[in-house]
Amino acid sequence: MKNNNSAAAALRSINGEDVATWALPEGAIARLGRGKVIDMAFSPNGQCLAVSTNIGLWLYELPTLTPIALWDSERGMTGGVNFSPDGSQIVTSTIDGNIKIWDTERGVCTIEIDDHRSKNAISSKPVFSKDGQHLATVNFRMTSGKIYIWCPHTGAKIRETEVHSTYNAYPFCFSPDLSLLAGKNNPQKRTGSNIADGDSITVWHVETGEQIADITGHPEPVRKFCFSPCGRFLAAGDWRGTIHVWNVESGQLETTYTDYGESQIYPHFLPEGELITAAVSERKVEIWHVEKGEKLDEFEHRGNVRSMPRFSDSGTQLALASYSDIQIWTKGNDSDSYTLSTLHGHISTMDTLVFSTDEKTLATGCWRDNVLLWDITSKHSYHPQGEKLPANSHNVYRSPSGKIISINVYGDNLNMSEVGKSEPIAKLIGPEGGLGRAKAFSPTGHRIASADQDNNIHIWERTRPLNRVLESESWKKHTTIINNEEFTYGLGHSPTGLAFSPDGKRLASISRSRDWKACLWDVDSAKQISELPLTPRPSRDGRYTYTYRGYDTGIAFSPRGDIIAGGKWGEIVLWDATDGKTLTTLPQPEESRRAITLCFSPCGEYLASGAWWQPDLQKVPIRLWEVATGKNIVTFWGHTTDVQCFAFSQDNTLLVSGGHDGAIYLWDMEPYL
Repeated sequence: MKNNNSAAAALRSINGEDVATWALPEGAIARLGRGKVIDMAFSPNGQCLAVSTNIGLWLYELPTLTPIALWDSERGMTGGVNFSPDGSQIVTSTIDGNIKIWDTERGVCTIEIDDHRSKNAISSKPVFSKDGQHLATVNFRMTSGKIYIWCPHTGAKIRETEVHSTYNAYPFCFSPDLSLLAGKNNPQKRTGSNIADGDSITVWHVETGEQIADITGHPEPVRKFCFSPCGRFLAAGDWRGTIHVWNVESGQLETTYTDYGESQIYPHFLPEGELITAAVSERKVEIWHVEKGEKLDEFEHRGNVRSMPRFSDSGTQLALASYSDIQIWTKGNDSDSYTLSTLHGHISTMDTLVFSTDEKTLATGCWRDNVLLWDITSKHSYHPQGEKLPANSHNVYRSPSGKIISINVYGDNLNMSEVGKSEPIAKLIGPEGGLGRAKAFSPTGHRIASADQDNNIHIWERTRPLNRVLESESWKKHTTIINNEEFTYGLGHSPTGLAFSPDGKRLASISRSRDWKACLWDVDSAKQISELPLTPRPSRDGRYTYTYRGYDTGIAFSPRGDIIAGGKWGEIVLWDATDGKTLTTLPQPEESRRAITLCFSPCGEYLASGAWWQPDLQKVPIRLWEVATGKNIVTFWGHTTDVQCFAFSQDNTLLVSGGHDGAIYLWDMEPYL
């Protein structure tokens, strides 16, 4: 199919260098979203910000926030990041347990440390010594841990020290000269502990592994701690607006600072030894000079903090990542001069994607954030409204009238809103005990389904509104599908997949229980039409049982309403949507065993399946299937972890995928249709 007016052709016509096209996987036209933020670091001269994400390491020029480079995109999943003191090197950790050292000027990885004896021994943040001659990492495994000291110029291991603990120490930090290591401990997890509830911090000598201090007295969880430049003091900030400063050698409390309300506290020692802090509350950030009791500045931010805020070494810059942007605070040359800039594009996991009617805008329902809208031409994202919507996640759908609808669970209830409007369309009363994550919106726009914690499925219906009656008053509870002894999800596991037929009269559900149940329901009568057969797999003793794999389920109706696709561990099943009989089974290759994210093309002839990550995969596969023949037409490899959702353009030429990695890929379908 060749169509110059197709969605895919329009995207290919964009000229010029575009950051959305950097390091694209084969078959992709563009990338929206630059990956979920894991860690950040400022260069020593303050001119560069390194952002490690689930798709690789980004470098930005400051203060313009211009992208400079994207490194390590072949695997992605970078972890902690730090600059060397002179800025000539960057070190990153990886999810695979390796260390990579990069030449900043040349943009190449010069050393990769992959020591099988210290596999998974990499801390979340490898740390350079103050003179840049050593690199330290730490790993705690159960009741013991090891500290590793490396040469950053050769990758050679200089020293390995074992430390003993009765807990998993996290977070942790090194003193500037790498002579000491401090790690957090929750005493409630310590065997035989008689210490009052709260956190404590243990300090070890790096060379010998000897414990030199056990600092207690934190009634609230410790958020961050850091050594003073001289290494004699340790400042610990908690979740409730308090900083304790301890003498490391004696373990005695030197002083306590409060007056920060209910904020989370992130202290930082300046090179001269003075202490500053970022106090982060739900909607505001305050920067304080601690000893002087002086508030230097304050600014608003959007909700949840994605990763730990990072000060520059000089304390004149702060980077704060939320679930959709990074805010960068900078102190000016004048004592009371400050600037604030925002870097967009680093987003969180999304559960749903939907195009606007004209397909110029893509809406994403994100975890822990508002709905995000993406301009397809400019590839920029924006929030449709300033105020944060309630709840921690949103699912987006398009109504028959073309409105983009957001549905989210808030407490025991469902909120339904039109994206871009501040007032909700409806507040739907749910059952006591709350609702699970599985939700469905009928293509007719008049029904919503959600499963509760007791495995029952609740369905609300929009009735015809009367004159002068608000639309919010036209929604009411329609029915509840009660699971009985013949159809039980087992073990308290609620349905993880719900899908309405195109006319909204039938509902398909699939569970993640040990019994592996999928069913087709008549919505009006709340009666089961049929059980959808799932293939049993032989257990080791030869008896047939249904394989149990956590969250591995997915379900979708075809646009014509004649076929239901269900995905579980190892296979995709196509059922007749009238009587529930199996039409065909698509066995999944080894790397796609968890292919449970499913979406039919608008024409109904194709099915897209996305896998969840499993060990040893560099990238996660997306497969396009021909429904009539069961043929795998093409496989795309782009996301570094779970594929969460899909959306097709109406002409079938563009497939959009959203991932747990915080990336959205636009795939060209034209060569395969």
